[in-house]
Amino acid sequence: MNPSATLAETADDEYLERRAQKADFIRDHPSYDKVFWVIGQKNWLRQLCQKVVQPARGERIFGNPPSPVAHTIFQLVLLLTVIGGIVVEGIATPIYRRRYFEQFGLIRGSWFEIAEATFGFTLFVEFLIKIIADGFIFTPNGYLRSIWNCLDFMIMAGIIVNVTTGLIFIGGLSRFTRGLKALRALRLITLIDKMRYTFQTLIFSGASRIMDAAILAILYMIPYAVWGLNIFHGRMNSCNDSDANGISDCIGEYVNTVYDDAFGFPVPRAWDNPSPSTSFSFDSFRSSLLILFEIVSLEGWIDVMGVATSITEPDLQPRTNASQGNAAFFLIYNLMGGVVIFTLFIR
Repeated sequence: MNPSATLAETADDEYLERRAQKADFIRDHPSYDKVFWVIGQKNWLRQLCQKVVQPARGERIFGNPPSPVAHTIFQLVLLLTVIGGIVVEGIATPIYRRRYFEQFGLIRGSWFEIAEATFGFTLFVEFLIKIIADGFIFTPNGYLRSIWNCLDFMIMAGIIVNVTTGLIFIGGLSRFTRGLKALRALRLITLIDKMRYTFQTLIFSGASRIMDAAILAILYMIPYAVWGLNIFHGRMNSCNDSDANGISDCIGEYVNTVYDDAFGFPVPRAWDNPSPSTSFSFDSFRSSLLILFEIVSLEGWIDVMGVATSITEPDLQPRTNASQGNAAFFLIYNLMGGVVIFTLFIR
């Protein structure tokens, strides 16, 4: 006997048994397979819609399978509509819209508003077709029984809100409603099978691995945050006047001639945290963890290491390469964090 063939036959028997049980349940409860408890499988409109779209999940036991020709044409129309909406948004940028309204005035019915309304109407028609074909939620193949349809529903709702407010209020109601138009690009994920499979593999199937790597990264950064807090606490501060010797001299004002040697302007002296590219410190656990989280992405860690290697004594002005041994802290941290942990996220 072939074990693989036996397992395949067992799986087929279980599938047929579940399908028969589902069919018996629908026969015993005919309203369960009616759209909004009214439109049955024999309705001509429902049969027409079923030829255009696939069921949200499983198969239609008593319904019609999707037509290869009609379904392909409908998907192509949706794809061209989505691409057209993205192209329109790429052309009608906020600057373009402002210049358009400055030239023609605040008028309704501009070409980009009509294009956006057409795009939103097409998605709404798709929503209605899927609802009529298989129901909304309380049916065997309901619309919201698929995670992809839930994503499509949120995209459609956001775009309709943007289109509606854009038609009522010229130029849109707010930045939030105008920003909802960016959701249209997500429809490419649900329309193209390969992109949908990739998205599902990365987000849904890989969510547990991403969470494990994130927890490992946090657990790795916490000891270093405590270590950095004990080593560099209160020792990275400096005076904005490079001629000052320490905190005792960092008072009053000095003449800043950074931008022009011939002309200076008075600036108050301040003894504060360093900020070569961004302001940071190791004076608290929160600030230590924050700067280490930034360093693990390999961004700006040279600036932080440069400040650490310039430490002299508490309350004294830093001096370049005064404490070169402090560089080991960042080299070891980046070797383990920026290479090993970052590789875990990539894999």
